[in-house]
Amino acid sequence: MPDKKFLLPLTVIACVLCFFVLQEFVWEPARREILNMQLETRRLREVEREVSELKARHGNLTAAVAQKERELDAAREFLPSELSAEKFIDALYRAAQAQRAEIISVQAGNIGGEELQSQTVTVKLEAEYISLLNFLREILDGKRLAELETVSIDGAGGKFLLCELTFRIFAAR
Repeated sequence: MPDKKFLLPLTVIACVLCFFVLQEFVWEPARREILNMQLETRRLREVEREVSELKARHGNLTAAVAQKERELDAAREFLPSELSAEKFIDALYRAAQAQRAEIISVQAGNIGGEELQSQTVTVKLEAEYISLLNFLREILDGKRLAELETVSIDGAGGKFLLCELTFRIFAAR
């Protein structure tokens, strides 16, 4: 019978030990994980609230970003990183065609400049007076920074003018 005497206390001790093992290795880690998840959920809700406030305050930022990118692209086109006279000459031909002017010759000139790169482009064309003015307006008000350096006009008779125009185009260094 001495075995039965110790059976109840051993059972109680085993139960208490099982309780402590379960408490320490199962319930406590699960409780800590639940608390961490609750903290993370609160933090994410706070971030979501801040984002919602920013959206409400600033509206749709993608439209503003797209507008700024278009402005930046226009600035890069206005003052490109390379001279590329070919693109400017293409613009000359398009403007001449749109204004019913006839380009006789185009010649790219010397390259120079200190802070900005620049190059001259000389164009000879034949046009009516209004067509010439519209051509000049289209080139000088165009997408690219260009400066009219010299103008030579010969009224060869009739309604057409023979012109020699020298433009200076620029590029950023």
